[in-house]
Amino acid sequence: MDDFSALLRALPLEVFETPKSDDAWARSPLAAASDAILVHSVAAAISPPKVQISSSFLLHAPLELLARSWLLSRVARSGREQARRRIGEIAARYATEGPEIESEPKEYSDSQTALSELAESLRTGDAEALDRAALFLAPKISFERFRATLADHILPLLGAAGHAPILLMMLNDPAVRFPGSNKLLRSPLRALALEANRRLTWMEAPEQAEQRCVPALFDALAAPEPRAASSTSIAPTMLAVERDGYAARLLGAATTDMSAITARRILLRVAALSMLLDDPVHAPYGWTHCFTLPQAILSLADVASDVTRAIRLAATYVLGFRATLGRVPLKYSYVSKPRVPRTSHHQAPADIAAAVFNVGAEQHEAIRARLIERAAVHADAHLAKYTMACLVAADQDPQESSLYLAAAAYLGGWWDSQSP
Repeated sequence: MDDFSALLRALPLEVFETPKSDDAWARSPLAAASDAILVHSVAAAISPPKVQISSSFLLHAPLELLARSWLLSRVARSGREQARRRIGEIAARYATEGPEIESEPKEYSDSQTALSELAESLRTGDAEALDRAALFLAPKISFERFRATLADHILPLLGAAGHAPILLMMLNDPAVRFPGSNKLLRSPLRALALEANRRLTWMEAPEQAEQRCVPALFDALAAPEPRAASSTSIAPTMLAVERDGYAARLLGAATTDMSAITARRILLRVAALSMLLDDPVHAPYGWTHCFTLPQAILSLADVASDVTRAIRLAATYVLGFRATLGRVPLKYSYVSKPRVPRTSHHQAPADIAAAVFNVGAEQHEAIRARLIERAAVHADAHLAKYTMACLVAADQDPQESSLYLAAAAYLGGWWDSQSP
């Protein structure tokens, strides 16, 4: 496996940017390796954390690998070669992103001691101690134990662009998880430790009586009062809606006594409608994160000590994007409107989404297959993650499967509209 990882890291990026039938990828044993060997080798290549997190790619690399692995297991034969190259590309790009830390596992008397130090290092921001504990634990404990230990600690953290819960959600799928996959936690956990002071806190305060007079959750998020954020990055966006008690006033009572299933239905419907109806400028990043981040947080509700806290955190992410990026009040249900066709060869994303939304359920499998192939071969990591997230949501909430398929189709159409 180490040899394959070294081969991946040494490949020139042009074999992914402009693939040819006789290039270095095609001539290497990687081209004939099994999907499992390819995925495991990429995981080994991207597990060591970088000294500096200099790009968003570094934060997304483990998530992109798992999303593309999930898509690869479902893609049609015609898309497999390009989908496999996209997976290999992750390792090759990771190798170009600067030096990696040198860390050795610390020896502990038992796994529980190491887990306690891991959690404490997350709280205090000791990235080096955290990585030594993670290295010790990775081969010794199950992913399920990692997940149960980490959930409460990482849920309010805004470091790593808030993406650590997405990794835990993806790894919770046995079809994606593989021996050694625990090591993929190293980089996101280190990023969280380096920004340990960036976190949401409003849901920890006692609930105030005046919070009871607020709209229901969907209505609260459909057209929130606009808020200004210093940037569109995750942490400034979420802190902007926590400031001055805004999130507490809007979400506190609206999330009281709510189940995680109900919260998931409401929040993901709001997020999907944001993709379909709101400002398309934010389709590739803002509206994708509006969906994937709360979905991931709620996937941890079964191991969270306080489900209401988890729901409020998930709702804060939706509020953050809606209040800072939203321009259009949302209404439920989604009704697609007829539009004047474009004269270019690209169909408008809204028209693609409307067509998908309005087909019969008997065509959903064919639509899923097209969405999977598009995302598996496309260069954008967010399209891969968002497509996986929408298809998972469609399985979990069959009543709204058309909505989630339409949202995924919209994003694919948006990317198509950007090409010449």
